[in-house]
Amino acid sequence: MIQQATYEGSGRTVSISVDRIDTWIDITDSVINFPGLVELDGDRMFLTYHLGRHGGHEPLQAVVSDDAGATWHDAPSDHPLIGRQSETDRNVLDFASGVIGYPNDGTIIHIDHDTVELARIWKDRSSGSYHEVGQVESPTFRFRRWSKQGDVLGVHEFKVRDLPFERASYQSYSSLLELDNGNYLTALEWVEILPEDEWTVDSRGRTRNTRIGVFIVRSIDQGETWDFVTKFDAGEVRPVYGPGDRAVDEGFDEADLVVTANGDILCVMRTGSYSPMFQSRSSDGGHTWSRPENTGWQGVKPRLTLLPSGVLACAAGRGAYGHPQVTHVTLSLDGNGEHWETPFAFHTRGGCSYTSKMYRDDRLHVVYSNSDFTRELGTVGLPSQQIRRAIIDVQAPDA
Repeated sequence: MIQQATYEGSGRTVSISVDRIDTWIDITDSVINFPGLVELDGDRMFLTYHLGRHGGHEPLQAVVSDDAGATWHDAPSDHPLIGRQSETDRNVLDFASGVIGYPNDGTIIHIDHDTVELARIWKDRSSGSYHEVGQVESPTFRFRRWSKQGDVLGVHEFKVRDLPFERASYQSYSSLLELDNGNYLTALEWVEILPEDEWTVDSRGRTRNTRIGVFIVRSIDQGETWDFVTKFDAGEVRPVYGPGDRAVDEGFDEADLVVTANGDILCVMRTGSYSPMFQSRSSDGGHTWSRPENTGWQGVKPRLTLLPSGVLACAAGRGAYGHPQVTHVTLSLDGNGEHWETPFAFHTRGGCSYTSKMYRDDRLHVVYSNSDFTRELGTVGLPSQQIRRAIIDVQAPDA
């Protein structure tokens, strides 16, 4: 792992360092993955994570902190940020996925990862292939809003107007943006089942019969209704990388959005476990978007933050399913994502490299796992399985 680095570019010098790393959750009897953080008022926080090897049984857990993460305890069963499936009574409200937003009115917004249709029938992997079970012609999404104190302010369902997909499953991972005009903007994803003659074999030898794409949606009425804006379709773009122009494994997925230093809106997307992230840009408030292009660096579930210094940060990582895993913060010194520096790899060994983030006390906080991830417990030789918080200091003296 790297403790400190200095970057020069775009006419400035920027240093990045690890202030400290805190262990939030520490267990020995289960693999642990996928932290999802919610910031409440003051020093109160809510966190979800999954027990179990990824790819096996992965029950969702929920904990709360009243002291900015210094200590954690189980969330009460009636906590308003817990959402129970009526058929099984299990919590299905996962904050490592779905859309999360903190609009200017001081509320908290979440759009569920699963469509309403899928949530009614999906229990676990015994239900069948997730994206095959989830195929629908007219998806319904669930929108939730809480106060910063955690009180439920509203829950409603919506459909996206002018959605162009005949039949697909859907998911989401993005932040929600509130623009200067009050519009909400976010990214959702669709997954199509390909005809057999379009199946491919990925770089790990796995047959892929799906293609994932990202689409942008807009609301002009604080999330009550939503309209389709555009889509990033790997079947149309045909994204490739490397000297051999290798096709990406998955398409476009796990997108995040940010307003950059010059006011553009940037959408950064995963394309696979080995292939680099791609990005698209809008310079007109999210109405039109550029053709997605290679960022140059691998990563899953990118999390974007424009720092007060004008430096743009992207927390991501992994690079591969094998070990060691890498979790990193990548900086764009120009603040606009025109160029991304070599990733600052503050963690290498175990974990899934799915992160949550917040900006607090003039520092970037990145929450991540140190675990056996897809392997059986004990494979990596870790003394315990952990959810950690890295506090990252980014200094730009000329800001």
